[in-house]
Amino acid sequence: MKKLFLITILITGNLLAGLAQNQYEKGMQQALQLWQSQKPMEAIGLFERIASAEKENWLPNYYVGLVLTTQVFSNRDKSQAEAMLTKAQKHLDIAQKKSPKNSELLCLQGFINTAKITLDPMTNGQKLSQATIETYKKAIQLDPNNPRALYLLAEFQINMAKFFGSDTTEYYEMIIKSLEKFNTFKAPEAFYPNWGAERAKQILANRNGN
Repeated sequence: MKKLFLITILITGNLLAGLAQNQYEKGMQQALQLWQSQKPMEAIGLFERIASAEKENWLPNYYVGLVLTTQVFSNRDKSQAEAMLTKAQKHLDIAQKKSPKNSELLCLQGFINTAKITLDPMTNGQKLSQATIETYKKAIQLDPNNPRALYLLAEFQINMAKFFGSDTTEYYEMIIKSLEKFNTFKAPEAFYPNWGAERAKQILANRNGN
């Protein structure tokens, strides 16, 4: 009887776990579709709800931060930008507690820093530029096969070199290497970050332009 009771518990537990996983997957897919459909705020709201339910999963918090930061770069209205980046940083901090020493989260930190520099170059450029470079380098150290870390570092250094009138050759070589890594990159789990390749290609294509 005890054995039958134990088996029942195990089966029920597995079914509930499977149901929760299905709900998570459906929610993440829906949130990503909302973002792709140019509904970023709706996507953020859904990612936040998923994050509150997923106590140990860093990905929903990561996507809140990523969508918010991307909005700052793409939105011409800068009035809410500072608040959006503050919120992005808050979710990144939560994600880092869930998953310390995570290369992708360091990439997001550098991305947030870059957005802050773009908003206020005079104030934040000197304060955050070197820290951002070191953050991307640490992301590469944690995962040398992470193509986003290499491309983001290269793009950041390209922009800095152009600003100071320095040679950009080695940084474009880094973009080429990042594309090689993008070609062989395999996401270790569902919804794992898998972006940046198109941007890297665009940077390389515009090498002789801007």
